[in-house]
Amino acid sequence: MAVEAVVRTLGLDDAAVVRRKAFLEFTDDDVARLRTLHEALRTLAPDFANAFYTHLLAFEETRALLPGAQTLERLKRTQAAYFDSLTAGDYGPDYILHRLRVGVVHQRVGLAPEWYLGAYSKYLSGLLPELWQRLGKDPEAFVATCQALIKIVLLDMGLAIDTYIQADQQTILALKEYANIVFTSIPDGLLVLSPNLTVLSANRVFLERFELTEKAVHGRYLMEVLAADGLRGRALEVLATGVAQHDVLFAMGQAGGDERKPVRVTLTGIRLAEEEEEEEEARLLLIVEDLTEEEALRAAALESERRFRDLAETAHDGIIMTDPQGEIAYFNRAAERMFGYRRNQALERPIGTVLPEPLSCQLDEGLQHAQVWETQGLRQDGTVFMVEGSSSVFEGSTGRFITYVLRDLTERKQFERQLVHLANHDPLTNLPNRKFFRERLGISLDEAALDGAQLAVLFLDLDRFKLINDTFGHALGDKLLLMVAERLAGCFRKGDILARLGGDEFVVLLQGLSGTQDAALVAQKIMDTFAHTFQLETHEVFVSASIGIAFYPSDAIDAGNLIRCADNAMYQAKEQGQGYQFYRPDLENLPSERLTLENSLRRAVERGELQLDYQPKVNLASGAVIGLEALLRWAHPVRGIIPPDQFIPLAEETGLIIPIGEWVLRTACLQIKAWQGEGVPPLPVAVNLSARQFRHRSASGEATGIHDLVETIERVLEETGVDPSCLELEITESILMQNLSTAAMTLQALSAKGMRIFIDDFGTGYSSLSYLKRLPIDTIKIDKSFVGDITTDPDDAAIVTAIIAMAHSLRLKVVAEGVETQEQFDFLLERDCDAMQGYFFSKPLPAEDISPFLRSTGNFNPA
Repeated sequence: MAVEAVVRTLGLDDAAVVRRKAFLEFTDDDVARLRTLHEALRTLAPDFANAFYTHLLAFEETRALLPGAQTLERLKRTQAAYFDSLTAGDYGPDYILHRLRVGVVHQRVGLAPEWYLGAYSKYLSGLLPELWQRLGKDPEAFVATCQALIKIVLLDMGLAIDTYIQADQQTILALKEYANIVFTSIPDGLLVLSPNLTVLSANRVFLERFELTEKAVHGRYLMEVLAADGLRGRALEVLATGVAQHDVLFAMGQAGGDERKPVRVTLTGIRLAEEEEEEEEARLLLIVEDLTEEEALRAAALESERRFRDLAETAHDGIIMTDPQGEIAYFNRAAERMFGYRRNQALERPIGTVLPEPLSCQLDEGLQHAQVWETQGLRQDGTVFMVEGSSSVFEGSTGRFITYVLRDLTERKQFERQLVHLANHDPLTNLPNRKFFRERLGISLDEAALDGAQLAVLFLDLDRFKLINDTFGHALGDKLLLMVAERLAGCFRKGDILARLGGDEFVVLLQGLSGTQDAALVAQKIMDTFAHTFQLETHEVFVSASIGIAFYPSDAIDAGNLIRCADNAMYQAKEQGQGYQFYRPDLENLPSERLTLENSLRRAVERGELQLDYQPKVNLASGAVIGLEALLRWAHPVRGIIPPDQFIPLAEETGLIIPIGEWVLRTACLQIKAWQGEGVPPLPVAVNLSARQFRHRSASGEATGIHDLVETIERVLEETGVDPSCLELEITESILMQNLSTAAMTLQALSAKGMRIFIDDFGTGYSSLSYLKRLPIDTIKIDKSFVGDITTDPDDAAIVTAIIAMAHSLRLKVVAEGVETQEQFDFLLERDCDAMQGYFFSKPLPAEDISPFLRSTGNFNPA
């Protein structure tokens, strides 16, 4: 057979094959690399075969050699098997015979060497990018695998050349010529040197990389072509010893030039003659890999890492990174301060060391869903504290890395607790204040309704306190109030609530009563404790008190009326000098009066008795008017102007606030349009929203507040033609907290339309940072109850200062209400309060007075 004849002629026994592999320096390491590559490329052989035959069909010379479609598919499978075996790692006798058989077949069918070698070029050109990707873009692995691949390809080419030698000498010349195609197609620069280091040949990549030409380098001495410190010595050493040198790093460039490129060079000897002629035939092959891009990537990575570390080490927040095993791999300085561990103590510890289990596991599992979260942190000394964090995930080649950015919430939580305490407690006595008492009473009433229990409210007022205050001064008057609060606190059981309403008024909630006598006993106990004098410095002062008592459910079933009934009873006790008095309905004529007022309010809208005044809001720094607040007034035909605090609660309770609220919106928008027609600058007008508007229910009982309110506002804006940016909406904290999720949906919808949201009377409600972060709020308004005494009351000054600082930290604007004096103005200006409204600048004005007022203040200059 032809293959056996080739084997005999060439003497290709096992030893000869071993010599050929040794000549190519084809080692076990190369076999191992090819096997590794084989696993990575297992699925690509059919694709290469398809691409190869598609390529052949594009050329007339090769298309003529291909048979019909059925045979073509068989050839594709054969070619795929060949590509697959090329990297399979089994290069024994069967492999050699198969390669020779392929060469014989190709010679017989007339496949010229140029097309035969072109197949290798096509294969290598398509394979090298895949090789780069599948080896993880590792330059060292890429070069080593390329070298192993080149060796086995050259082994195959050598066997093919041997086949063609036996067939035709011309084929040998053609194979040698087209072997250069492969030589020039290698992605690394290749340079072949003579024993005296003159250049015999260089591939295209080498010439292009160093901007040289074949003519400029051929036959010239190496060091006349290239400049690279130590290259000549290395080359001579390889020629002398015959031992290849791999991965030698040089800075290489044209001889005589200034530019040098980082390169990695492999120097290996090649011999083309018999051993006795090796001095004449010895050659040196230089494989030159350009490291410019690799060095640039490495430098960029190092610079990126340096910037990250600089940023991370100077960050105020703690930054921790964990490796795929959940152990701490990075721990910045802020994390050291936060958790008390030195960096070397924290590294390689589980993340659960500082974010205790199971919370860290929950965070780990839910990172893609919870961008910001709160949890507990654990300091080295065992202290547990609250942490706010965010997390990000990086999928590396070895698994998932997680970065935690953490902030210590200790100060914020303490600040929130202080704000809540200040908002809910009397600053003088530290007792619960009116707001806290009403809320707690409302909760207790709901519980009592479920349990069928009885409650009592005691309203207490000191007798002749004004005389004591006027006689001894406010300082001693405050001291007396403190002493009274201390005595009162000792009169009640656990679960009872004592609060100061203001001035010399106190209120008590008694729970768990078995009858009215229990409340009478408590009232008597209070009277008994007041029997003892109070020592005010050098003065002994006798103080008495009048107490009114009202019961749930016999006297009233809601908090406001229960307190009012107790208040009425207290006045009767004071008038009669009885010490304490139970509430009696015959003491007042409230129901008929309330019904009369309700009927009048129902007709007020249709009779045109409601009106809006507008109070300017002023920028503290510039003095410019930046907006107006619409304030509702009721001009009763008999009783005159009725202030809102007398009829708004009634409107809320009866549901009249729904049509009244729409009237206010429409009237304000129409007025905006009218001012615009007069040339008034486009000042936004704020309208207050009520609790009933948020929780309005249809006649069927369906909760429609969200949609009704938003749709009502949209309809009014559309009908009046007012831009939404001209309308501001004010809402109190207490309304928000009745149903935060519903309020959030409503405010989000309104904000999305372009309206700005204000929190009114801030400081008298919950004063919680958490809802401020969740809602689309632009501005908070400090309640006038805090502003009135900011220049004389340190507690009010502290509250206002804290609110301004807190709001600005959350990027919110602040408006102070009720500013009446220059001193208050200066105080707010000094603390960077953004704006104010109050009598110091202007009282609320009728709509027709706004234009003249703006002209007089220089805020209105029509063209």
